[in-house]
Amino acid sequence: MFRNVCRLRSRLCPALLRRGIGTRFLVSYLSVAAMFFAVAGAMFLPASTAYAEAIWTVEVSTDAPGGLSVVTIGDQIILDITLRTTDRALAIAGSVNGYDNTVLSLNAGASRISHDVLTSACFPSFGCIQGLVNQVPSPIPFQENAVGPGVEAEFLATLGVTAAEGNGSIDPGIVTGVPGDAQFRVVFTMAAPGTTTLFIGTYAEYLDGYTGTEDNLVTNASVTITTTDGPVVPEPGTALLVGLGLAVLGSRKGQRT
Repeated sequence: MFRNVCRLRSRLCPALLRRGIGTRFLVSYLSVAAMFFAVAGAMFLPASTAYAEAIWTVEVSTDAPGGLSVVTIGDQIILDITLRTTDRALAIAGSVNGYDNTVLSLNAGASRISHDVLTSACFPSFGCIQGLVNQVPSPIPFQENAVGPGVEAEFLATLGVTAAEGNGSIDPGIVTGVPGDAQFRVVFTMAAPGTTTLFIGTYAEYLDGYTGTEDNLVTNASVTITTTDGPVVPEPGTALLVGLGLAVLGSRKGQRT
């Protein structure tokens, strides 16, 4: 969800809060204002039938010495998450949600999240510009929260006064520093035997949202993990079963927020 909104670099938030205006109202106010300017701007643009969207992708790895084929309880599952847009985003939130946290436990200390996203340019001694500022605290670890239908670990919450100028391809990778690499790394520890699905992206049922200047379409991702308490032999023909009971099923789902 959009939390910590009043950490935005603006004089508007303190002024409103001193007048007793709550954060929830402020988010609603700014969201409506952003949508108004988006619609007003669209009136002066050529008509288009193409959809604009935010696209989430994820790569899965582990810290187990032998790789995914020898993962056991206590090892880490690493999600490297990438965000791209085909629109100039005004606001977006993202989380890993809906998973069983008795099977996988969030390792917030090992997770890393970008401070600026969807930037247009980055400079080594200055930083990145013309993007959106992530309001999720970093390096302070973020936490699991019971939100909507289940648990959520939110790693991105932004709300801009002006639209981002980038689409994510310029953002430095949070681990590699290479432009275009994953902007977020969320780490989990295998806690107990079982199967659970982690949903990654922008989900309305978890009060996440995406506001673009043209559309609000989102393509999310999901990963299904199966853990065991010891080595198992993959059954023949199960091509998606990776090694010791770890199944990684990548999927993408479109939804409007």
